[in-house]
Amino acid sequence: MVIMIKTLNFLLADLVFDMEKKVPYASALAMETEGEKVTVETHEQKAESLPPRRGVVFMVFTGRHFMEAATNDLRPEMLKKTAQDLVKKAEDLIRYDGPVIDPGEMTDQEFYVQRQIKNEDIPLARKIDLCGSCKDRVERADKRITSALCQYLFVRTRELFVNRHKKLYQDLKRTQALAFVVMCNGERAAQLHTGHAYQGGYEHAALPEEKLDRLITDCARILYAERLNPGHYDCIFSPAFAGIFAHEAFGHGMETDMFLKRRAKGAEYINKQVASPLVNMFDSPALPGQAASFFFDHEGQPASETQIIENGILKSGLTDLNSALRLNIRRTANGRRESFTHKVYARMTNTYFGPGRNSFEEMVRDISFGYFLDHPSNGMEDPKGWGIQLEGYYAEEIRDGQLTGKVYSPVIVTGYVPELLKSITMVGDKMEIGGLGMCGKGHKEWVKVTDGGPYLRLKARLG
Repeated sequence: MVIMIKTLNFLLADLVFDMEKKVPYASALAMETEGEKVTVETHEQKAESLPPRRGVVFMVFTGRHFMEAATNDLRPEMLKKTAQDLVKKAEDLIRYDGPVIDPGEMTDQEFYVQRQIKNEDIPLARKIDLCGSCKDRVERADKRITSALCQYLFVRTRELFVNRHKKLYQDLKRTQALAFVVMCNGERAAQLHTGHAYQGGYEHAALPEEKLDRLITDCARILYAERLNPGHYDCIFSPAFAGIFAHEAFGHGMETDMFLKRRAKGAEYINKQVASPLVNMFDSPALPGQAASFFFDHEGQPASETQIIENGILKSGLTDLNSALRLNIRRTANGRRESFTHKVYARMTNTYFGPGRNSFEEMVRDISFGYFLDHPSNGMEDPKGWGIQLEGYYAEEIRDGQLTGKVYSPVIVTGYVPELLKSITMVGDKMEIGGLGMCGKGHKEWVKVTDGGPYLRLKARLG
């Protein structure tokens, strides 16, 4: 018989109660993940169930140290044994003169992501047909396309958190659609992808026509693109490029477990100017409908918005319980783990620049020579030194206030994070959040993230 984690509510509460007879603080997190993926490409099609994962991780705080034990055996006797064994290991380390963990207010709540169309109600044949039609539509659009792929992904995660005051349950569902093309002109090849991911159900399984049209148009432009001459230029970042900038610039650098390890320069700049006064940056798992949103994090902290940068001033890091406790700073809803078998870290959720007042046309209008950057591919940042590198497929030339249609590829942005952020002179008035991202940390432990923002005008070194 499969044990549903929601039914463990009272048992886990009893085990937490028993553990706290010996340790200052204890909690339990049950996690259950399942899903499906359909992929149709030029020479192959595949439908697969994502490997189901179901288990419980117990955590105790000894007054000095956090200790954890996990099991995927959900029988009551095995859960009880796992909890007792953990307490036994912790007993010799207990100290009552250390920091005290606040268990939060008394609450017993359940949260559900709503769907217009249940993914389970759609026959597999229809899901394959949807991806096949998308693939055929893309292939027919341009004879230079040598390979195309369309993919549908559905992930459902159920989580139950219990401590002495809280019983929290959330049922999260997200659906993703992706298209990928390879184009060849006989001498050169180019590739590009597009897609979206949102909380919800099968209503998000199809990609809009305009996204597919843009994918094909831009891939054809990249196919003939030359390399640009390296140098400093006026630039406009697309919302997608602004998103990867936000993720790399002050996403990783403000995860406060990096503060504890003294590997984040941001710790020295709280309440100091690090960006143009036009810049506001946020991380929020409470954004409605976004793929990385949730109702509470894996340490029971309710989802809420954190403003990382306010009018150019660095204001707050992203905390997990351990770093917030030891640094004596405000707890934010960023304690996340890949699964019950992985460690919890301070992790980003939906990270984005806030909107400004300028239109895209206003940004382009007085640029005599520069580039519009779109289709980011990768990025990295050194949290300790604030060096950053962003890579992308698409840099379109701007001359005399007009996009010329001439495209260069690939494009690499390098620089010093505050220097780039302080060079921002215009911020767009419309925001977009991209939902395809995953973020790895530690031992390649992945969690769902999104990023985005408005168009940004700034100066950057391109290569």
